[in-house]
Amino acid sequence: MSGRDPMHIPWAFSLADAPHLPITGDAHPLRREAPKWLGWANGSAVAVGLVLFGAWWFWTHFRPEPSPPREIRIVRYTELGVPPSIAKPAAPQINVAEAVARVAPPPEIGVPEPVPDELATSRTIATVAEMAEALVPITLEDLGLGGGDSLVVDLDIASSPTPDEFVAVEEEPIRISIDPPIYPELAQAAEIAGTVLVRALVGKDGRVHDCFVVEGPEVLREAALVSARTAVFRPALLQHRPVEVWILMPVTFRMQ
Repeated sequence: MSGRDPMHIPWAFSLADAPHLPITGDAHPLRREAPKWLGWANGSAVAVGLVLFGAWWFWTHFRPEPSPPREIRIVRYTELGVPPSIAKPAAPQINVAEAVARVAPPPEIGVPEPVPDELATSRTIATVAEMAEALVPITLEDLGLGGGDSLVVDLDIASSPTPDEFVAVEEEPIRISIDPPIYPELAQAAEIAGTVLVRALVGKDGRVHDCFVVEGPEVLREAALVSARTAVFRPALLQHRPVEVWILMPVTFRMQ
């Protein structure tokens, strides 16, 4: 082949010495180029392997040391102490009497002195009779509005307490006597027994003024009310005076 082939690659194997084509055997350009490229491939593979090995060795020998293991201790609940209180701390108590005494001395207590009856003429609380006289019926004529119906002011001075009203007493009522209940024939035939709880109003005279059933068998309730109305009590006392009060009184029916 003479001259320069414009299609020939400059760095490729030259075909100028080729006697004829096709070329076979060891004189083929590819066979003559193979050792060079094989050497480059082997060198590149060795270089890449060395780089990877160096990176692995550096990573395994120069990585940071692991933190020391933490010690875990198992504690039984019996070894634990008393937990702290979650309640708010109580404010310190202040003795008001001592604090006031340090600021100013306590006042002297006035002692009432008896006086003659003629000097003690002023009263601040009217009696029941004076209140009744003062609260007379007022008519429309008294108001200057002509005749007509009268205006009456009703003052309920003493009234019985309601069952739910609380009455303070110093001594509870004590039952003195009561007629035994009459066992209803219907209850006897049905063999019904039990206790009927009666709520009774014990008056100042010790007798039952009102009563009603709270609970108990229906067939025994009327007989229990009849028996409860016959009860006599020593009335409740407040400041050594009898007062009206509601009580709970059981009435029991038993089969013989």
